[in-house]
Amino acid sequence: MGGGQANLMFYRGSLDAYIEKSPALAETENKLRVKYMPAQRQLERQLAALDQRASVQTGLQLEREMGGQRTLEGLRRQYETSPAAFALNRGLGDQMTRQFEQLYGQNPYGSVPLSVAFNYTRPPVDYLGTIGTGIGNPSLEA
Repeated sequence: MGGGQANLMFYRGSLDAYIEKSPALAETENKLRVKYMPAQRQLERQLAALDQRASVQTGLQLEREMGGQRTLEGLRRQYETSPAAFALNRGLGDQMTRQFEQLYGQNPYGSVPLSVAFNYTRPPVDYLGTIGTGIGNPSLEA
C-alpha cells in the first residue's frame, strides 16, 4: 500500500469518526456556548467601553495640552493658503466680539488673562528689508 492510499484511508477514517461523534460534539459546544458566551459578550462590551474611554481621555488630554498651539497653527495655515478667508474670519470674529459686548455688557476678553486674549509681543524684525539701503552710512547702533 502506497503513502497516498494510507493518507486517503486515514482521512476517510477521521471523517467517519467526526460524522459519528458530531452530535455529541455539537451538544458539548452548545453547552459551552450557553455557559460562557454571555460572560464573554459582557467582557467584550466592558473592554470596548474601557478602550473608548481611554481614547476619549487621550484626546481630551492632547486638546488640553496642545489646543492653543493647534489653533494658532490652523490660523497660520489659513492665512498662508487664503488671506482673504483669514481676513473675513478675522472681521467676523471682531463683529462677534462687539455683538457679545453689546448683548451682555461685558467684553468677552475679560474672562481670560490679557496675555492670553491679546498676544502683546514685539513686531517681527525684517532683516531682509534693510539690505542695500545704508551701505554708505551704516547704522552703528546695537
